[in-house]
Amino acid sequence: FSQYVKNLALMNVMQMEKGKERWSMIADDIWDMLLGKAGRLPGELAPELVEKAKAEGRKFFTGNPQDNYPNSLDKYRKLMNEKHWETGEDDEELFEYAMHPAQYEAYRSGKAKVDFKVDVAKRKADKEKAAKPTAEVALPTTPQAMTVNVNGQNYKVTVAFGETAAAETAAPAAAPQPAPTATPATASGEGNDILSPLEGKFFLVKTASDTPVKVGDAVKKGDVLCYIEAMKTYNAVRAESDGTVTAICAAPGDTVSEDDVLMKIQ
Repeated sequence: FSQYVKNLALMNVMQMEKGKERWSMIADDIWDMLLGKAGRLPGELAPELVEKAKAEGRKFFTGNPQDNYPNSLDKYRKLMNEKHWETGEDDEELFEYAMHPAQYEAYRSGKAKVDFKVDVAKRKADKEKAAKPTAEVALPTTPQAMTVNVNGQNYKVTVAFGETAAAETAAPAAAPQPAPTATPATASGEGNDILSPLEGKFFLVKTASDTPVKVGDAVKKGDVLCYIEAMKTYNAVRAESDGTVTAICAAPGDTVSEDDVLMKIQ
């Protein structure tokens, strides 16, 4: 419970710093804790969370938490035997695998280590690139001609730079030219960015039985678009308005940073 409380407190601060409401980002695993699905809470739940749960159609659970979790240890024991993985003292590795299968497989297969090294290398490269001095832009030293629009009329003027400015004579103003007809801006067609609320791994679904969002899907405000897995919880990223998914900018399993563009909705 303590880790979930810490995670939720951190998410509240991050969301409120971005101008969003408190409690606007609660991971499903944390909801399970709040609703009693992981056992009875040590204290009374805050009234605003009770109201939020009711508003979202969530139901509180007062039964035996074990009833929500079928015994799947034999399934994972079989998988570990096939992969020649030890179940550990008192089957602690087996329990870890059963609780966090995706993370455990990434750890035992070596994928997590590879991903970590790739991420570190990318961060170092980005830091070195940002530290390199940029080439100075040469300023013009001779008079430059330009057209200035004043109250809808165009005037051609000459601008001189440096100490030679006083010695240069500006060209006489040309006759006013009709202002060009404005062309309305056209939309890019990709829509609004859906940003990652925190650093973690990007997933379109939480379980294999879920249906992933795809380009062209119509979504409603509040619909789950994807998940960011961080700190052993899956944080749902929801649509902030109705629209159509026009782009998915990350692949499942990719490491993303806070405020990276995940999707676009128009």
